[in-house]
Amino acid sequence: MSDPIINLMANDIKTKVILVGIGGATCSGKTTLAKHMKDILPNSTIIVKQDDFFLPEEMLSTHQGLNTKNWDAPSAIDWPRMRKFLRDVKDIGSIPLDHISYSSSDDGRDVPIDENRAGAWKTRFQDLEQRCLVAANTKVIWVLVDGFMLYWDQDVIHQLDVCIFLRVQEHILKKRRETRFRDELQHGVLLPYTDPEGYWDNVCYPEYIMTHKDLFEDGKVETGEPSESQVKGLLVIEPEAKEKMDMMDIAEACLEKLVCVMSDLMSH
Repeated sequence: MSDPIINLMANDIKTKVILVGIGGATCSGKTTLAKHMKDILPNSTIIVKQDDFFLPEEMLSTHQGLNTKNWDAPSAIDWPRMRKFLRDVKDIGSIPLDHISYSSSDDGRDVPIDENRAGAWKTRFQDLEQRCLVAANTKVIWVLVDGFMLYWDQDVIHQLDVCIFLRVQEHILKKRRETRFRDELQHGVLLPYTDPEGYWDNVCYPEYIMTHKDLFEDGKVETGEPSESQVKGLLVIEPEAKEKMDMMDIAEACLEKLVCVMSDLMSH
């Protein structure tokens, strides 16, 4: 039998769309984390990928030393389109019908998580969802925004309600990058792609450092504390620092943050 209290309020239920940014370097585990979180959070959860907002290849700048296109510079992203898209998602609580998302051969679930712990979290959020309906007459829609340069554009930052950053050591990122395939859109066709020789050392990682300096005190991307001047309340997770975290540990740190968001929503 359905809950009579919820039925009485059904016609007046408000919707709260919460954008959760999941940022970090390429191969830091963003997509894997987002996919696992989507499985745990309520069914209305949406994933948005920054990779869907690359400009066409012919519009990208060329790295003169390597004579290859630079996919990792801020100029590679169609920021006006991404800003508008996030505003639209926040307004309607769903992906606009005309949006095209390019899937990846790496589906983000190659790193398993503990099914029992994940199940417990799923139950917890189902309970929180019901409590939020009763206490605040509000249905929460989570939007997980997965991006390698998520905290560059101030307009995008301001639209995010929760900001998470995965910080992984350079040698681990490089190894992951060199041992996986990814997809690149070429003339409307998804093709297997590997980096040109020297791309990581001369383009990808230097661009990552440059585009994230403002996030950390003294510009120390690899070791610095988060700077509140660029992103307030940034949750930085370092899976390899001190006590090594597995993917379930990482997910739990993020989910605890979302529990706080729901608690705040129910208290107002």
